[in-house]
Amino acid sequence: MNKQTWDMYDYIVESKDAVRRMVDHKDEILKEATEYFFSGNINRIYLVGSGTSYHAGLASRSMMEKVLGIPVIAQYPMDFKDQEFLPDSNTLVIGISHAGRSTSTILALDKAKEKGYATIAASAEKNTPIMDHAERFLEISVGPEYAAPKTKGYIGTVATLVLLALNIGIKSKKITALEYENYVSDLLDTTDNIPAIAGKSVDWYNYNKEELLKSRRMIIVGYEQCKSALMEGTLKVLEAVRYSVTGYELEEFMHGVYHSIDQDTFMLYIGSEGQYYNRMINMRNYFEKERGNKNFVITSDKGLEKDPRNLIFDFKNHPYFASLEYVVPLQVLARKLSSDLGIDCNISSDPGFHKKMGSYTY
Repeated sequence: MNKQTWDMYDYIVESKDAVRRMVDHKDEILKEATEYFFSGNINRIYLVGSGTSYHAGLASRSMMEKVLGIPVIAQYPMDFKDQEFLPDSNTLVIGISHAGRSTSTILALDKAKEKGYATIAASAEKNTPIMDHAERFLEISVGPEYAAPKTKGYIGTVATLVLLALNIGIKSKKITALEYENYVSDLLDTTDNIPAIAGKSVDWYNYNKEELLKSRRMIIVGYEQCKSALMEGTLKVLEAVRYSVTGYELEEFMHGVYHSIDQDTFMLYIGSEGQYYNRMINMRNYFEKERGNKNFVITSDKGLEKDPRNLIFDFKNHPYFASLEYVVPLQVLARKLSSDLGIDCNISSDPGFHKKMGSYTY
């Protein structure tokens, strides 16, 4: 695909092959970062990044903790930089920036180096400023992505961090060879679903298109492992449709936001399997019956398929990888809705914004 023919939707579907290529070349991609991890006595990891990079860190954190048996903290770069009390040593900071230019992530890596921490810069781009601010480089090997809202970047970053943890886990004997193979297989099974989810999402969007085009206020709700999917999905819709879209964790939403729901509010629920699913459906039913607003559920629960507003798909619902599935309908929604609103989301609303704000380092 050349730069003249790129489109956000193509990159969504391409995520499957990007992850498969990553798995095929994982030993080469992860070699430097893995060896570096073992050069010190690391007992804590910070994943720092903004936007999609932060969301990917959040999605990877639980899996990394499970495999490595050490605390893994996902944090915004400026929160890390300004944090007064940080551990003294034995800490690894992975600074994540898809374009390799995030000023805040660079500042966080500089703070980490001042503290004497181990540092790795993770990026999809080589020879960018972030590489000069970390001891080692970790490539997010997803290939080119020219669209303004990054989709492969999220899925590829999660896959990279998960594979790094698995590589360290098997070499340190914290997981068995069978566990390693099963996790890799589960990751591939999940991401292999992406093209089918995208196709189903297009059908769902087309059926509900006329109603969705009326939306000017949208709220996305999720929970547990899919909290990162709701945050990333909210960001993609915001970047693409360019009107008010907000995302909330289920309990956070219940603590006040519910007051603001009226008949013109469109609500999307990420209904992944989990202990809070029935609680979320109860809330959805409340708004359907008592507030009369527009409600859409993304779920694998076939009990809801009678309502065409709901997107029903046979999601894998893996406890650590579900966010890689549930983000896809929101990515597709962002692309299709923006297109029908006459917005070309492949092009930034202001290509010079980061230079004006100083948020990218050149």
